[in-house]
Amino acid sequence: MVFLTLALLRVGKNKMTPYSMREWKRVMQRRLSWHFRNRKRNCYRLSLCPVKKSLRFSTTVRPIRRRNINHLFTNRIAAGCAQHGVQYSSFMRALYESNILLNKKMLAQLSIYEPRSFQSLCEFAKKRHSELVQKGLAVALEPLPSGIITRDMIKKSV
Repeated sequence: MVFLTLALLRVGKNKMTPYSMREWKRVMQRRLSWHFRNRKRNCYRLSLCPVKKSLRFSTTVRPIRRRNINHLFTNRIAAGCAQHGVQYSSFMRALYESNILLNKKMLAQLSIYEPRSFQSLCEFAKKRHSELVQKGLAVALEPLPSGIITRDMIKKSV
């Protein structure tokens, strides 16, 4: 029986034996603490609390970071639109209605690194908006979804 367990330990590191589980735990701890400095990086015991704290911090900050990045993308696109004389909201609406599926990240990168491509998108949005105005289907005149009551509807009924 003793020989059998030794053979199993030698044969498979893929099997979860107590030794391999402990080794895996330490390897994961080292991976999570690679960016620390001094002994917190190298010593298993000293890295336990900082790793736990950094994981907790990364999960609490994640939505805030996403919101900040989204604001950054919006500001970059709005600045690019302002250069070409288009409002951000009408630009995004024109792209959405025309089924141009570019997310905010790509539009922000286009506005910075590909100004001519972004200029063509702005001109397309201007053209689309002018077509809607000519047809009399401006944004303010479009029918609202059902269930919404506006002041104009109340004034007309009185």
